[in-house]
Amino acid sequence: MILGRDRVTTRPSSPAPVSQPFPVLFGHGVPFPNRDLLRRTPPRIAALLIATLSLIALLTSSWRLALATPGQFASPLPGWQRISATGEGITTLITPPSTTGLVAALGSPMPETDLRTSVKRSVDGGHTWQALDRGLPLDLRLVTGTVAPTDTRSMIVSGVGGLFRLDAGASTWEPIRVPLPTITAIRYDQADPNHLIAGTELHGNFITRDGGSTWIPSSLGLPHDRYGTIPGAISLAQLQSDSAVWLMATAVAPGVFRSVNGGSSWKPVTTGLAPGGATSVSFHSEADGTAFVTSDRGMALSTDRGQTWTPVTSLPPGISPVAVVTEPASPQTWMVVGARGSVVRSTNRGESWVELPSLPRPVGPVFALSPSTTPRATTSPGIARIEGVPVLLAAAAGGVWSLALPPTTPATASRSELASGGRYIQATEHNISARFASAYDRLGGFERFGFPRSEAFVDQGLLVQWFQRGRLEYRPDLQGSPYEVQISLLGDLLLTDRPVPSDPIESTSERRYYPETGMTVENAFLRYFDARGGVDALGYPITPEVSEADRPVQYFQRARLEYLREFAGTAREVQLGLIGDEILRQRGWLE
Repeated sequence: MILGRDRVTTRPSSPAPVSQPFPVLFGHGVPFPNRDLLRRTPPRIAALLIATLSLIALLTSSWRLALATPGQFASPLPGWQRISATGEGITTLITPPSTTGLVAALGSPMPETDLRTSVKRSVDGGHTWQALDRGLPLDLRLVTGTVAPTDTRSMIVSGVGGLFRLDAGASTWEPIRVPLPTITAIRYDQADPNHLIAGTELHGNFITRDGGSTWIPSSLGLPHDRYGTIPGAISLAQLQSDSAVWLMATAVAPGVFRSVNGGSSWKPVTTGLAPGGATSVSFHSEADGTAFVTSDRGMALSTDRGQTWTPVTSLPPGISPVAVVTEPASPQTWMVVGARGSVVRSTNRGESWVELPSLPRPVGPVFALSPSTTPRATTSPGIARIEGVPVLLAAAAGGVWSLALPPTTPATASRSELASGGRYIQATEHNISARFASAYDRLGGFERFGFPRSEAFVDQGLLVQWFQRGRLEYRPDLQGSPYEVQISLLGDLLLTDRPVPSDPIESTSERRYYPETGMTVENAFLRYFDARGGVDALGYPITPEVSEADRPVQYFQRARLEYLREFAGTAREVQLGLIGDEILRQRGWLE
């Protein structure tokens, strides 16, 4: 589901500058002396002239490198992974309204490169790609496209110089021979695959009701100036619950228009919006009637199908949003992508925001895939993919990028959690859920569990929350009892090879044998075990004392105790291991 831009600039970005051999340095705006002039110049002066110009060229090159945008030379911050081959020239992504895992990547030729027009399709969320280039002109600069709602094998793409259709089951693109200006936004009607709306930035909108063979102008209600310029759509959105309601964004004021008759006519929307053009418009896929619009001036929200708008003033300064993405199965979670690659996330409907890893530039469309469509294997050696979590896909820096959104993804303070007794921990940017807050305190608090590593979420049918040293789980079948909230058996989960139980031995004040597991707890570990809740808090011992990383440790069903010799004889000589963090790292949910 795309909830961001469906339009990119029709002018391809220049390739990133690279270091080149000495003779080419004079191409950096520094003129090379005429050869005849050099022949007439004394050798020493000529050599000095060449050396001086070379130094100027090198300094100019270094200055340009210093001022280059981060996306040109630097890799993105940890988190985003490139899932397409380098050098593909990908400028935009398209996907059907439903989150099916299908995505098409559109690539365009680039100046001074061998990149050609390309369309690649993936049906597994970007894990594997199929090239679909046959029939497309090699020099076609693709701008946007759309996927049919009923049969996702059908697509239409547009570019500077043409409109092309790929029918279901076909392997060759066919040109749609109609004299249309360059299309900057196009979208299928989700209720009628023969009905499409296309927008052009300066020549209004067009509509077809026969699948794209014939088009007629559809600009009733749009303004025009004395030169005949009519602002058309650069972004289109359709309300899922009422296919007659459409929104479009235009690059010039007023910026947002609304249609209630399937795009046949349009009315400007100005209530609550700052004057000027917009960059994207979208409907929330899981909150009926909620819509977003972005512009250079910020972001606005509508809860009445786009009729009135309220500015979102909580965005961090300098974002310049170009897309809003909502997280699948989490209607209150929004992500905003900025023109310079910044990405911020709110889990409280925009009340506050946390930063996510930035994208390299230039940035194209961004959308989210639900856990059911997350790729289940690596795309190339060394790139780990996480199963069962939502994923962001983005077109950026000429490729396709993926960012997993596991439960450990930073969250914002929840007003409802705070009102119910929860609390927000800034250190890890997570809320201690009100459901678990009292148990967290009663069972040992920070010493026992550490900071929260996730929000509360449902995992295999149980409401759970992860912490650095453990996990709490809610058991509704034991509601009202002391065991309504329990500590998960993470020690059992972490320890895959259980040692052989020992023979029974007699317990003493410094040693205790547990026949339930055939293990013994002794000395400092036993003293800590008894003082910190015993079996209820830590579970039964499942190993004897062993050595890990030159440190004595012992595993219990719910914890791991570690002996710190440097603190022998103090209250800190025994500590709980960070087994919550370890398991989260094993799952790929924590770096």
